[in-house]
Amino acid sequence: MREKILEFMENKTYRPMTLEDLAIALNENEKELLFELEKLEADYIIKRTKKKKYDLMSRFNLFVGKINIKEKGYGFIRSDEFTTEFYVPKELIGDSMDSDTVLFTITDNNADAGFKKEAAVVEVIARNLQEVIGQVVLGKKNKKKFRPNDKSIDLTFEVTDFGISVPGDVVVFEIDTYVNAKLVRGRIIKILGNINDVGIDIKSIAYKYGFESEFSEDVTRELKNLNIDYEREYARRRKVKGNIITIDGADAKDLDDAVAITRLANGNYLLGVYIADVSFFVMEGLPIDKSAFERGTSVYLTDRVIPMLPHKLSNDLCSLNPHTNKLVIGCEMEIDQNGKVVNHDIFEGVISTKYRMTYHDVNLILEDSDDVLINKYKDIYEDLLNMKALAEILNRMRNNRGSLDFEIPEGKIIVDENGTPIDVVRIERGLGERIIEEFMLIANETVAETITHLGLPFIYRVHDNPNELKLNKFIKVARLLGYKITVPQNGIHPHDLQKVLYSIEDEHEGLKTLLLRMMAKAKYSPKKIGHYGLASSCYTHFTAPIRRYPDIIVHRLLRKYLFKHEVSVEDQERELIKITRAAEQSSARERAAIDCEYEVEDYKKAEYMENFIGEEFDAKITSVTNFGLFAALDNTIEGLIHISDIEGYFVFDENSMALVSKNESFRIGDQIKIRVKRASKETRQIDFELVRGERSGKRYKGRRKK
Repeated sequence: MREKILEFMENKTYRPMTLEDLAIALNENEKELLFELEKLEADYIIKRTKKKKYDLMSRFNLFVGKINIKEKGYGFIRSDEFTTEFYVPKELIGDSMDSDTVLFTITDNNADAGFKKEAAVVEVIARNLQEVIGQVVLGKKNKKKFRPNDKSIDLTFEVTDFGISVPGDVVVFEIDTYVNAKLVRGRIIKILGNINDVGIDIKSIAYKYGFESEFSEDVTRELKNLNIDYEREYARRRKVKGNIITIDGADAKDLDDAVAITRLANGNYLLGVYIADVSFFVMEGLPIDKSAFERGTSVYLTDRVIPMLPHKLSNDLCSLNPHTNKLVIGCEMEIDQNGKVVNHDIFEGVISTKYRMTYHDVNLILEDSDDVLINKYKDIYEDLLNMKALAEILNRMRNNRGSLDFEIPEGKIIVDENGTPIDVVRIERGLGERIIEEFMLIANETVAETITHLGLPFIYRVHDNPNELKLNKFIKVARLLGYKITVPQNGIHPHDLQKVLYSIEDEHEGLKTLLLRMMAKAKYSPKKIGHYGLASSCYTHFTAPIRRYPDIIVHRLLRKYLFKHEVSVEDQERELIKITRAAEQSSARERAAIDCEYEVEDYKKAEYMENFIGEEFDAKITSVTNFGLFAALDNTIEGLIHISDIEGYFVFDENSMALVSKNESFRIGDQIKIRVKRASKETRQIDFELVRGERSGKRYKGRRKK
């Protein structure tokens, strides 16, 4: 009934109605309808007016989001209803605290422009800050006190129990009571380490998002008691022969996918994608499974991986290490010259990979024709050429249907043995990465389509269509920068956006980021609504069960439906309930992992740039807002030039999407010269200032200040 109510209210013709009118319009029992309306009201999705009429909260310019407050007192609100963040000035924060769920109102009329627009907190819905990470220090009279790591937390902490913690310990403070808006009472519940421990900074951030390297005693006990009859498994499974290889990063240890290729006599390709059979080792409902469900995903943080599964599984038993028999679920596909899968087979198998290759080596072979490596891998050189050819066919097929490829440059942070950042370098994807990406995409689609054709409950990877108003705003910005974009009468198709992406020049890379921010967030769902970004009507995640929980669900469903043929009505009803719960949890944990990775990256980049305060560099404007400019160095490090730090009187011009003064303007793509004004790892912020009189400075060369 909940969805029925919302669908009815979201209609443009809807006008606020009383309970009685809604019951008649929806043909529902008043008592049952009132129960659902009260739940929606409690969730801040709808609002009841003084005249006892119901309408969507959004129609009152009221929305729910989570606020992130910075050290200087201002904040940013994220809401699932928008793809952009909202800037909240210090005076409009109210009594909200960092991470609170708040009700907010938009204070301007351009909230859908894709830029950071202003908002004001109306009400605190929930105090989400239950645990705070910080340090035990000595205060007055040598008494122990708790000091939070996050300087934006403007609270006084009354510690009722320090436990065994000592000054210098990095600890977790659990809030028992919000005494008032400025005072909290609680106790120390966990010691994460000492402030001088290598990696304690990243460990602290990871804990904040619910990621820990350590596993519970129950998990350790189950792992220790694993008793696997490998011979029985090998005997009943298909033995896959041939040149099966893995291609991964040089430092990867959790190898969950392997590939093989054969050119058939009819000119088609037989592509084998073999995925670690994690679901064989992780039994549903046992401690390892429960732990994996709660974690949802592995998280990759600068110099370490915090795994979803214990290392014994992720790096050993499940990992497709070379020259060792490994259990897999295989997906073999015959693919024609147009990229169409004409035949396929999904099965339980046993493989032994021939080579553990790296992206670096594959790129040297295929892009640079490295003679030494070609000779080293001469027995699979032809296979690599066939992989390249098939990947190009698959890529062309995706492009023809409108799949979006943003190709936004990424920065890699290089750290020394103490975890200190010593360089930040720009990295580009090569042919090796693209080959594996294409092969995984086609395998994911093939598996999804197989189960969809059976009409059985399944977990999909979905990506909703973008908001048309937001896209129109993006098109406006792109046109202002000189890009010719024609919008068909029937609306914007992925093909249209794809053309724009292909045409964007290097100086306007910020446009790609802007478009990406306007896209809906991909998530997991039991509903097949398609994947807009991939222009795919049917998609799932099958290829990474070592590091993603939904992939384990997919493998279990393949075993249940295809291998065991358990498809009774009762089975389907049970599976749909479990799938729905797993989809919600996994989507939430994926968002937490992304936020965690971003915060660690911001922390390490700011720590690195602390070495360059006062130095000048070339930069490129990547975003323009009403409070300043964001500019990026060649190595992807980005900083804010606040409008107050720009000499002269500048205002944000909505029509030209630029900061303008009487004689000057700044917009996306402009090359400027900046000076590093401030960098703080504690606040995760980097501030630049504009060097006047020049629009070019020295290139960043990736060095440390001595």
